[in-house]
Amino acid sequence: MQSIQTLIKQQLDNNATKNLLFEDVAQTINVDLGFCAILEESLNTNISESLSKELITFAVEELTKKLYAINPYLSINVTQIKRLKKIYRTTWTKMIEAQDAQTTLREYHYPALAVWLADLYPEKFRQALKSAPNIGGVTYWEYSAELQIEALELDLNNILEPIIDIGCGSQANLAQRLHALGFKVYGIDRNLTFDQPYLKQINWFDYAFEPNKWGTIIANMSFTNHLNYIYLHDISKLDIYLSKYQEIIEALSKNGCFYYAPSLPFIEANLAPQKYRLKRESKVEGVLVSKISRIE
Repeated sequence: MQSIQTLIKQQLDNNATKNLLFEDVAQTINVDLGFCAILEESLNTNISESLSKELITFAVEELTKKLYAINPYLSINVTQIKRLKKIYRTTWTKMIEAQDAQTTLREYHYPALAVWLADLYPEKFRQALKSAPNIGGVTYWEYSAELQIEALELDLNNILEPIIDIGCGSQANLAQRLHALGFKVYGIDRNLTFDQPYLKQINWFDYAFEPNKWGTIIANMSFTNHLNYIYLHDISKLDIYLSKYQEIIEALSKNGCFYYAPSLPFIEANLAPQKYRLKRESKVEGVLVSKISRIE
């Protein structure tokens, strides 16, 4: 069954630049005939429930990686992942009924994916993407631990524990460095590529920040970067982000600090002065860095 997983990945790779929101997406997607042949050979085999779930999970994880590579500002929550898995389950059922993989993919699967994906984009983006059969990606790199420590002005001699790095990156550079130095640190990121007891692969919206727990919270070019994007481009989701921001700052223990970049002046102006102290400065041209200290 490894061959099916390999073919799923190849199928996604072959269509990496295809725009699922294009108005005639079913006709632009490349459907590999070898992929269809393997699928059709498997239609009447007795695939176990556990193996079926494994393949669906694999396909969903690979697809979301591709979507994040195109637009890292996308936010896909647990409910949306469940809907996506349902599309894959329904696709398989329809293939069995029709005994035709290619037709099912073109007439159901890709149009269903397009409807699902459209919900993740604001209306103005959906309209703009309708006429583009192909789409590019975003090239980005992960910051070194040293650069983050310097940019955020983390004083490792006085930093309070426990520490959590929100959106720590697939390599968790800063969290790994702090852990190696003996700090009680944790990192969360939806794209983590390896397992460690102090790291968790999770979307920040699905992570519950307990009140008064964290001595130091870090979010370098992650959560607040996305919040700024939402503020500028998709105001319909702003309340969700504002609620999460409030949850994060309330997770600080007394004297705890929240270090992040970029800054959020439109939010920081409304922080309760009797509870929080703000320090904001420009470290790199065009990028402001903030430190929120809990004083109550």
